[in-house]
Amino acid sequence: MPKPFTTIVPPSFKAASETYQYSPAVRIGDQIIISGIVGADAEGGLPPDFRSQAENIFTTLEAILNEAGATLDDVASLNSYHVGDILSQLREFVDIKATRIRPSHPTWTGVGVTQLGVPGALLEVSAVAVARALGRGHISSDPQAG
Repeated sequence: MPKPFTTIVPPSFKAASETYQYSPAVRIGDQIIISGIVGADAEGGLPPDFRSQAENIFTTLEAILNEAGATLDDVASLNSYHVGDILSQLREFVDIKATRIRPSHPTWTGVGVTQLGVPGALLEVSAVAVARALGRGHISSDPQAG
């Protein structure tokens, strides 16, 4: 029986999706639910500073949304998980978010945590977006696809 959602697995996520048995995102109707994203760069390296990690997260989030036929303007909700000095990180996150997501602002919850699943990660962000039309790309309802 097919699942009630479609998976969104951009080509650059295929290996990680298979290794860790997760989908970077799933789509249920017009709703796109994005898994937690850490701040690795395009080569998979994790910069040591919060700002670079946060900027990489928004770049990755944008790529996943594009694969689903959506944009950062379609983000309705963000959750951010912070390791370290959460007060300074929240201020920096707000500054970066303001350059990437235009008003009207999505809901946002920022939480301080002691560690994340990727060593050296200072931030992880998950999101929910609402898209207007089914996107093109590597969306699949095949459970083996992601």
